[in-house]
Amino acid sequence: MYKKPEKPKNHLAARLNKFQETINLTRASPTPEIVSIHDQQELPANVINEIKHVFQLIKDNGQQGDYAVQLKFGELIPIFGDTQVAKLVEILSTARKHGYMNYSGNNLLEQDQDEDVYIKLIKTPY
Repeated sequence: MYKKPEKPKNHLAARLNKFQETINLTRASPTPEIVSIHDQQELPANVINEIKHVFQLIKDNGQQGDYAVQLKFGELIPIFGDTQVAKLVEILSTARKHGYMNYSGNNLLEQDQDEDVYIKLIKTPY
């Protein structure tokens, strides 16, 4: 025997059912991928050793600043070596990208332009 569908008890119940059907048909957006310092790939050992070397140079020759040891880029150049400025800039950029050091300004420092920029030590690369 044919059975009639039950009538909703009130007009809100019918609307609620339609709303639930609409919600069930829509898909939730995928959760955004969280990117943090801890998700980064590990650096090769030679790069870590170079970062450690520059870190130690700044620690030994720098001065205590706002909650961190800091040294001006212009003061670091003669300590590291005047002929190896490009290598120093690359090391500082990599260290900044991985959260070991920080400095203001552009991602790549330039010898004559950014000599007054302070390089601050953030975390030890050991």
